[in-house]
Amino acid sequence: MENKTSNFFVNPFLKENIMNSFRNQQATIYLQTIILKGVNDKTMEFIVNELRGTYSEIIKDKNGNYFISDLISKCEQKDRIKILEELSPTISKDCIDPFASHSIQVFISRAKSEIEYNYILNSFYDYNNFVAACLDPKGCYTIQKIIACIPSKLRNDFNFIFASFIDLLSKEKFGIVLVKKFIEKTKDESIISLIMNFIRKNFMDIAENQYANYLIQYVLEEWRNTPEGNEIKEIVFKNFQLMSEKKYSSFICELFIKIISTEEKTKLIKTLDLDYLLKSNNRNISKIMTALGFSSKKSK
Repeated sequence: MENKTSNFFVNPFLKENIMNSFRNQQATIYLQTIILKGVNDKTMEFIVNELRGTYSEIIKDKNGNYFISDLISKCEQKDRIKILEELSPTISKDCIDPFASHSIQVFISRAKSEIEYNYILNSFYDYNNFVAACLDPKGCYTIQKIIACIPSKLRNDFNFIFASFIDLLSKEKFGIVLVKKFIEKTKDESIISLIMNFIRKNFMDIAENQYANYLIQYVLEEWRNTPEGNEIKEIVFKNFQLMSEKKYSSFICELFIKIISTEEKTKLIKTLDLDYLLKSNNRNISKIMTALGFSSKKSK
């Protein structure tokens, strides 16, 4: 035991010493401190090469994942690429691991080159792993990082995969968060066209869904004063009374009232069956009518 401890302090960055250190939190913190204080390029290259073949194991270790995160934050691009090359095949699976997810997010944040981006993205071309990651709380953060940190023009295949699953994702708790982030960060016209086709074909189904209704709310504001935004406004306008009766679609109606002009509101009111709406005991309708400036108490 004493000999092992002695060897650790003589050369803590030998593979055996690093791997053994993860059994003890304090030993791991000691290594992290050395890394964060800065080691020369030669030492960093030695560490990265010494650990080849172990990275998939280390990022899933409760202590090792912190060491890898600090290593990533300090090493040069050429060394990050060596690590990513090894991790790439399983990133889409490992991103839902309770320990590995943080290290993977650090990788995405630190990536600067197209080579690094490709290593990260390639793992998500497996549809099953992609969907599993999107619907997992930890995986969701990883996908958000990809969308936020990798330029849209460099994630073309990823974008089309994402858009092809927008029906499924928009109806799930974590998925709708990603859909909104995706729309915010993806301005490609072909992707916007795919999203619009989905909304046109499935509007009422989307509007009446617990989570997907937020997609309509989001694009009404995000695409305001665009051809797409105006088209969605027209769809809401035509379906307003029906939507006002349903719990989730009524949320869209409330937002719609807030964002349209006075002239548009007047036009909308003229299309409604006011007598029916004002006499209704439907709570959702009552809220909508109040927002329009009416009160069911005034009706006779």
